[in-house]
Amino acid sequence: MAKLKEQEKRYLQKFWNAVSQAGNDLRNQEPPALTEEDFYLFEKTGNRLMYENAYFARRKYLTVFGILYEFGKKEEDLEALDKIIVSICSRERFWALPAHVDFAHLDERTIDLFAAETAQALAEILMIAKDRLPASTVALAQQEIMDRVLAPFCTSTFPYSWWETDRCNWSAVCAGSIGMAAIMMDRMGRLPAEWKEPCMKRVCDALTCYLDGMEADGTCTEGLGYFSYGMSYFTAFAELLYQETGGAVNLMNQPKCEKIAAFQEKCYFGHGVSLSFSDADCHEHFLPGLTAYLVHCFPDTRTPDYASARTFEEDSCCRWLMNERTIRWLIDFGGHENTRADSASCDLLPCAQWMICKDQNGNGFAAKGGHNDENHNHNDVGHFLCAYQGELLLTDLGAGEYTKDYFNENRYQILCNRSLGHSVPLINDCEQCPGKTSQADAFVWDEEKETLTISFAGAYPEGCIDRVTRVIAKERTCGEHLGMALSVTDCFIPSGQTTKITENLITPFQPEVVQDSDRLHVLIRGTQGLCMITDEAAWRSPQQIQILSKEHSLHDGTKTTVYLIQWDLPVKGMREIQSHMLFRFS
Repeated sequence: MAKLKEQEKRYLQKFWNAVSQAGNDLRNQEPPALTEEDFYLFEKTGNRLMYENAYFARRKYLTVFGILYEFGKKEEDLEALDKIIVSICSRERFWALPAHVDFAHLDERTIDLFAAETAQALAEILMIAKDRLPASTVALAQQEIMDRVLAPFCTSTFPYSWWETDRCNWSAVCAGSIGMAAIMMDRMGRLPAEWKEPCMKRVCDALTCYLDGMEADGTCTEGLGYFSYGMSYFTAFAELLYQETGGAVNLMNQPKCEKIAAFQEKCYFGHGVSLSFSDADCHEHFLPGLTAYLVHCFPDTRTPDYASARTFEEDSCCRWLMNERTIRWLIDFGGHENTRADSASCDLLPCAQWMICKDQNGNGFAAKGGHNDENHNHNDVGHFLCAYQGELLLTDLGAGEYTKDYFNENRYQILCNRSLGHSVPLINDCEQCPGKTSQADAFVWDEEKETLTISFAGAYPEGCIDRVTRVIAKERTCGEHLGMALSVTDCFIPSGQTTKITENLITPFQPEVVQDSDRLHVLIRGTQGLCMITDEAAWRSPQQIQILSKEHSLHDGTKTTVYLIQWDLPVKGMREIQSHMLFRFS
């Protein structure tokens, strides 16, 4: 057991209190039923939330009473745990979510993220409580784990599904969960001996695919939340396999894993703001347990500020492993003196083509190049955001509501995924194209001048523009009290097809156009700070600047309004068009 620091003790106590309160709230309530009507709603309308809300509410019972019994050993929690295990095993037709099944060929044994997670959770809880649970419950759960997950996977021809060879979080979560469930079922004498070695090989191969999906510089291009998700299951399986093999197999002992572990802290600005590229969130909260384990493996890994630590209440999916490890890994591996230092930094991630710069107060900017076929891709080559006083005054919308259209051919009609929902130009009223060939052909950071140059004409339809170059530079301010300043200079070389160039910026706060003597400004007023934007070369009258409001569905389905700031640049007869934007924050 580690000697925890005071902030870790306070966090752990608060986390435990929240789990205990949830237990008190749930103990005398019945879990919601999963209905056929809600299951088929996704196929009919694309809505995921109705069924998933009930599904995850049921998993909350399993997680809460599993944790309470593991660390408290109370009989009342064991009784509640027994009840929910029986319900999950006998009353749920599918462990997979409707968004992940083939409705044309429904298979009740489909293994998706959540079926695999359920098998892992049940197997681990059985290991913890099997001597106290009724024998009938243990036998039922063991049989369901075998029938629904381990047998379909272990007896399948390779690959079981697309995720077994994919380079994203699915390969870590599905394979890691299956691997852990297999080891624990083997320890309980339920896994056929001939299945174990082939299963472990396939699991380890899938986890290699997962690591391959991370950039060589450690970047998780899926977003910070998916870093926490995938790495939780990769790390948990790696720990169990290390124990199972007596230390002979150590999946964490790879140079790339150390770079991946260092990625998380780079994504945090000050005041709780996090980098929201791809399907992330601008207030993504880290997992202290996972972080403590990563620091245990890689002591140079830094821990973000505990103000950004995830609380139990924030986990809408109520995953057993991520919550249980928050407690267990923090108890076992916490106590390191490695918290984040408040100092200015500029982190270049050259493989992903990300740049993240912060001043000593945690304010700063991030920009990206890359391409438009990344995991959880958004069409956002050349995009940038600005964080100031705990707000993204120039934002990245991050993940929207996950609907059927979010993952099909209509993906780029959704604002947060299309380039219109990012601070990148439009050419001839055209947005960027999806695909790996839609990419930046240069991404260069000049450390001495503190300037970033991105060239990304290739992200637009072929022939519509010859060159697009964006130069982002940190501007000097006269004293810390004056906030920060940033200049963005866009240079366009038109082609014979170029007829229109429109600058486009996105903010969550309603902007206003103001005239100060002979100058025009756009003001973005957050709740804590102000951004004043000037483009002296382009703006001649207020009518040139358009403020457009757009509806955006947040990840939880909540509707909000965001704003686009647009203006056209003069094109006719020009061999080179430039836009000089100055952003002053105060």
